[in-house]
Amino acid sequence: MSLPHPLTLAEWTARNAVRLAELGPHAPFDDLAPLLRLIGDARVVALGENSHRIREFGLLRDRMVRFLVQECGFTVYAVEFGAAAGRAVDAWTRGGDGDLDVLLTPRADGYPGQSAESRDTVRWLRAHNATAPHPVHFAGLDVPAAGGSLAPALEPVAAYLADVDPGAERYARTALALSEPLAGGSGLVPAHARLGLDPASQDRLSTALGRLLNRVTVMREIYVEHGGHQAYENVLSDVWAAWRTDQMQRAMSELLGGAPDAADLAARDRYLADSLWQLLDRSRPGTRIVVAAHNAHIQRTANPKGGPLARTPMGHPLAQQLGTDYVSVALTSGGGRTVTHVPDPAHPAGMRESAADAPEAVPDSVEALFAGVPEAPALVDTRALRAHARRHGLPEPARIRMDDGFLPVPALEAYDAVVSVPSTTLTADLAE
Repeated sequence: MSLPHPLTLAEWTARNAVRLAELGPHAPFDDLAPLLRLIGDARVVALGENSHRIREFGLLRDRMVRFLVQECGFTVYAVEFGAAAGRAVDAWTRGGDGDLDVLLTPRADGYPGQSAESRDTVRWLRAHNATAPHPVHFAGLDVPAAGGSLAPALEPVAAYLADVDPGAERYARTALALSEPLAGGSGLVPAHARLGLDPASQDRLSTALGRLLNRVTVMREIYVEHGGHQAYENVLSDVWAAWRTDQMQRAMSELLGGAPDAADLAARDRYLADSLWQLLDRSRPGTRIVVAAHNAHIQRTANPKGGPLARTPMGHPLAQQLGTDYVSVALTSGGGRTVTHVPDPAHPAGMRESAADAPEAVPDSVEALFAGVPEAPALVDTRALRAHARRHGLPEPARIRMDDGFLPVPALEAYDAVVSVPSTTLTADLAE
């Protein structure tokens, strides 16, 4: 008697995926109950997306954030957004003044800020905090202006040092002056600009930042005594952000020049990971953090040597240290429209955004898993799917969609779950 043929991964997904409710802010949470089993007692849950500024990802993540806060007790909403700029947004969510659209758009220089749907999540957070016994904090995890400018990090550092250690202020002011001609709407602007700089000019900026980092580090006790622990930790984080941004810009310039180094490209992801560690270290026991970032940042696995991607994405060290306390959930789609980015040195953001059709799923992609679930958003537990694949020796997906292409990723190891929506459209901020 022959054994029955094992289910293919797509068949297994069609049979076992959890169908989610239609997208929208008022849908009940009943369909999200399986998330409780998936995340367990995890301290950090990361919610991804295969492209920024996609309406459906923003709506789905909004529901998931509300669920994690209201039903699971998550207390911090951490976002792929500048850490220094995020402090003003956090104050706004707890009743502070200001215009959220301005606060969430770092500098009027063409850099794409948070999408309309992401801003709606932050507005909900403010409304929630108005009556909640314990407010949920907003936190930025990222380098300033996505690596486009050191100013959002260095300006508060210079102001702090002018009061606490006037002799060190010159290091911050020197770095600001040296970096300003390179600044732009994203890390691509300084990366292009650095192609025409001689190594000595770049080294002067790196030297100033190195001296600043040394000064702030060795003066820890004096600074804390003078200005308090929290102010010191903020300044230390901002100096690290500036230093990491300089390293990121140099690595991106080398990438554009044809000499990529996947290790150096990880400077930004290391700062993202370190920012999250600081949140955990500073927070009271029981703190649980929901993270919103790109799929390429939240993956648990490292990337291959010599490639154009960060060698160690944010999620890799987090998974190494936290184990099952870190859960990564990738978001993707069956098709529709997506955003494509084309480097353009003449553009204020260093790149042009445009709409494009999402490419069809290729056979070895994550997206191909959902071929039998075209009618609704669906969630699959990749840990269970991986166990099925390895029990029967089935080939596992080796890539996942990013914008209008695919990235090589061992998806069933990289993510604890994947959610696919049937089709995507662009955020309300982007016209077709």
